[in-house]
Amino acid sequence: MTSFTSPSELAVPSRVPRLALALLTAAVLAWVLGAVYTLRWNPEVRFFHRVHEAKRAWAAGLSPSNRVLLVGGSGCMTSMDPVRMREAHGLNVLNLGLGAGAGAKFLGRYAMDWARPGDLLILSIEPGILTGAIDWKSLGVQLAAANGTWQLWEEPGSWEWPSRLLGLRPGGQHLFTLLGKAVLRQPWYRYGIDEIRPGGWHEVAARREVPSPGPGPVALSPEARAWLADLKAQCDRKGVSVAYAIPWFYGSEADRPAMVEAHQRFLEDVGRIVPILPDPSMGVNTRREDYADSLVHPTGEAARRRTDDLARILRNWHPGSVTR
Repeated sequence: MTSFTSPSELAVPSRVPRLALALLTAAVLAWVLGAVYTLRWNPEVRFFHRVHEAKRAWAAGLSPSNRVLLVGGSGCMTSMDPVRMREAHGLNVLNLGLGAGAGAKFLGRYAMDWARPGDLLILSIEPGILTGAIDWKSLGVQLAAANGTWQLWEEPGSWEWPSRLLGLRPGGQHLFTLLGKAVLRQPWYRYGIDEIRPGGWHEVAARREVPSPGPGPVALSPEARAWLADLKAQCDRKGVSVAYAIPWFYGSEADRPAMVEAHQRFLEDVGRIVPILPDPSMGVNTRREDYADSLVHPTGEAARRRTDDLARILRNWHPGSVTR
């Protein structure tokens, strides 16, 4: 007996490829929408991109010789006014501070992309991000793309572009945070574009209670130690001097001895790899009124004083004067 296959039975297998194609198309469209949102409308990325643009405009007017490049997280971005460095102290300083959330790998590559032979690179990266894994963070991936510095994504000997591209998607926490702000009618981002000063210095307007943190990290992670040694080697090959400067933290009078001790041990660890920029404060400031909304974000007036302190340190120091 001859059996016949109904048209509906013939159609079943063809649905699978169509369904797979539909799912793939939806996934690609979702990624495209997410990437477009990240690069054009994400308030955090837009803020840091504007900071980057301010740095680029400032760098264009700097003398090409005797430059000092200071890189780190937001503590660096908010603590040093490059305009004051030049006008009050005659120093060619480029503040390359961005967000600590971008990660040490991005911050190091960002700095080296600016560095030129003869420059002095001061690493003022928060110790907390040098005690764990040194890898790509979503914010670092997104800032490299938003700033047009795609070359920072490259990994010698491997092809990492697919994972970098996936990093352009906004995370679930980010979306839920935006939803909460929309419901509560809060600003999309707590920092405004109008707080960005010439040279990329961020003068923080926000104010909130800042508790004393107590002792901080005391040692580099193995990954951070290898990363720092590699960065030092890159600087040597490029003819760039490099040193580390501890960021300026708030700490209560009661916590200051323990914080200084922790910072001292951390600096001893770092100093085995790169010179240390000497700082009499040991990175601790006990004046609560000097801080805006974070234990590393000084007020505008305090940042000007910190800028003056750094200028005096730089005036009296050169890379060969520090014992490791």
